[in-house]
Amino acid sequence: MAQGTYIRFLVATMADPALQAAMKRVSRDLLTPADLVVFAEEHGYRFAEEDIPLEAAQSAA
Repeated sequence: MAQGTYIRFLVATMADPALQAAMKRVSRDLLTPADLVVFAEEHGYRFAEEDIPLEAAQSAA
């Protein structure tokens, strides 16, 4: 389980201006969890779709 890597990725998107800018550039193309996994992998973070806690995000919305 790579949920820790997913959390590190989230923290990095807030702390790293270059990663934040890259995410903003492609945000329209990040339509599915798989898209986010591919984007993260391109920036050195490896986790699976299953590591993204979608149930928690959906219940908070």
